[in-house]
Amino acid sequence: MNDQDFTNHTKGSRLPRYATRAAIAAVAALSLTLVGCSGKAPDAVGTSADGPTIGIFVDNAFGDGDFFDQAAGAEATLASEFNASVKTYEGQLQAQNFEPLLQDAADANELVFVLGFEAIDAMIKTADSNPDTTFVFVDGVVDNPAIVSAEFRTAEGCFMAGALAAVNNQGAGKSVAGFIGGVNAPVIENCQSGYEQGVAQADSSQTVSSQYVGSFVDPAKGSEIATALANKGAFSMFAYAGLSGAGAFDAAKSGADIAPIGVVADKSSLAPGKVPGSLTMGVDKVILATTQKFVSNELTKGESTSYGFAEGGWAMVYDDTLLSSDQLATLADIQEQITSGSLTVTAK
Repeated sequence: MNDQDFTNHTKGSRLPRYATRAAIAAVAALSLTLVGCSGKAPDAVGTSADGPTIGIFVDNAFGDGDFFDQAAGAEATLASEFNASVKTYEGQLQAQNFEPLLQDAADANELVFVLGFEAIDAMIKTADSNPDTTFVFVDGVVDNPAIVSAEFRTAEGCFMAGALAAVNNQGAGKSVAGFIGGVNAPVIENCQSGYEQGVAQADSSQTVSSQYVGSFVDPAKGSEIATALANKGAFSMFAYAGLSGAGAFDAAKSGADIAPIGVVADKSSLAPGKVPGSLTMGVDKVILATTQKFVSNELTKGESTSYGFAEGGWAMVYDDTLLSSDQLATLADIQEQITSGSLTVTAK
């Protein structure tokens, strides 16, 4: 599926994260099996004696330290809170694997979570032919009555990354925040818009300097751009660019005078002592919330649910050795305004 095909199927999904999969597929294939399982096997097709049978399918592989591992983090809680039997499926970015694996998931589970836009076509086909299984696409809206969709409000999350950038800049006596995008696509522009709104909310005197890599899988170029933005005065920097975004952390670790902000997961380990915080995605929380609706018979095929800070879709983690208590209080106040609805983030 090309980017245009994906746009026709969905709205709101975050391309840069998925684009990183191509770069790690070869390594992942050596270390991970095609299908991994956890918990006990279901007693019969689509049923379990104790709780729901749940599948988690990813279009590449677990072990990415990023989005897919956030989903895997839900397994233990699914078992403990719902007595669920959980099986995981890895597509290894091999399109020919998607339909057979998704069919296996449909045969063995009542509820199947699907992560990865490469598998959307296969998911729709499998869902249409397996009405007794409920398929949930995570991180985007799929316009199909057989699919449940769970999306993250991208602009809202990136808004808080922008607020963090501005507040961190203030502490360092800087006035320019940097933004690195993967490619010129609506989802990246939506994030950039949210980021710029967040910077302005925290400090209207600051400016944003931005540049696009033109690729989601070029960390060397990302590092080059991060250094170039630093030379233009940018200090705090947020990259929404998949693997290319890792270049900002590489540049910081190599000595560039920048403070990179993480996304999806806590990225402080990529440049120790230089990362003021990260915008994390609550993928596990979305899976757990959706499962609760399923076991309560409140989940309807074709429905779409949006997740922001209020719903646990996003969360901020901060390094309190780099940020003062006053800075942390300022950020907490801005986030509270978002969750209460008194501050509105405009999606592009």
